[in-house]
Amino acid sequence: MATASKVGLCVVGTGRMGKLYMELISKYLNNTYLAAVVSRSLSRAEELCKIYNCRPYDNLEKALMSKDVDAVVIATPTYTHADLIIRSCEYGKHVFVEKPIDVDLIKAEGAVRKCRKYGVKLQVGYMRRFEDSYAKAKEVVDSGVLGEPLVYIGISKDPEPPPPGWLRDPRLSGGLVLDLMSHDIDLAMWYLRDVVTEVYATGGNYVVKDLGDYDTVVAHLRMSRGKSALIYGSRKSTYGYDIRSEIHCSLGTVMIGSEANYNLKVCSSKGITVEGYPWFQRKFLSAYINELNAFINSIINDEEPKVSGEEALRVLKVAIAINESVKSGKPVSIS
Repeated sequence: MATASKVGLCVVGTGRMGKLYMELISKYLNNTYLAAVVSRSLSRAEELCKIYNCRPYDNLEKALMSKDVDAVVIATPTYTHADLIIRSCEYGKHVFVEKPIDVDLIKAEGAVRKCRKYGVKLQVGYMRRFEDSYAKAKEVVDSGVLGEPLVYIGISKDPEPPPPGWLRDPRLSGGLVLDLMSHDIDLAMWYLRDVVTEVYATGGNYVVKDLGDYDTVVAHLRMSRGKSALIYGSRKSTYGYDIRSEIHCSLGTVMIGSEANYNLKVCSSKGITVEGYPWFQRKFLSAYINELNAFINSIINDEEPKVSGEEALRVLKVAIAINESVKSGKPVSIS
């Protein structure tokens, strides 16, 4: 390691997520420090590095050759992820990559194989697992106190569609299903302790006609042992960011989340009103901190990452199958 007790991180990408990770690493993480930032624009990297006291690069290889970079945090557009994972692991650097792992299954599979070959850690950023209520729900389900988990139900709604650019293009981001609903795909397999073998999905453009992608999708997931999951995604929620989950078990049910922020209530003669959550970074801030700390601990303690590349590949396969099912109007099997 770069120092006796701290892991040096390099953030690749200086967009919304890249800047969030820089802030978290600098302010909230244990046993680590921000060593470098990589951006296509050197001036942009230099500007951020003045704030965080680290070295700027516009070339990933130069950053990877630095002795005080032990691991990279990839926060670039989704379609670039697999290539950057491979380049990083070839230099022996551990990798944390923002979800999803990539849009291209073959490239993603190659990246996971490369990480295994070079013996580096690869963690994928399905951060909801690390939020306190989701983690507690997992403990309750796994304890058996509610019997056998039978059904997972997930609702994920964004306030607005993505802005114009790569994130709005489903060929580059994976669209609504991979970009947003993949969280619920991951949680369904995590809570039910099973893998998806068949999907049937419907969807379309009901609200945002010129989106270039579905604005609404409903998917039924069938697991290998007969259990089920139902997940619903939307790109238009007028009242705010709405994320809810339910795990129905043979002896009870666990419910997670709310469509409203009950920390603030406005009470008057017209009644009691509450706010919705404006965006995911506010709602899941602790989850982002916890997942990065888990990644650092896996390096220090030489443990398997909490969200493996293989798990992310399974999510990608399901997301691809859901999109195929919406297009064909038929169930799609997953091998």
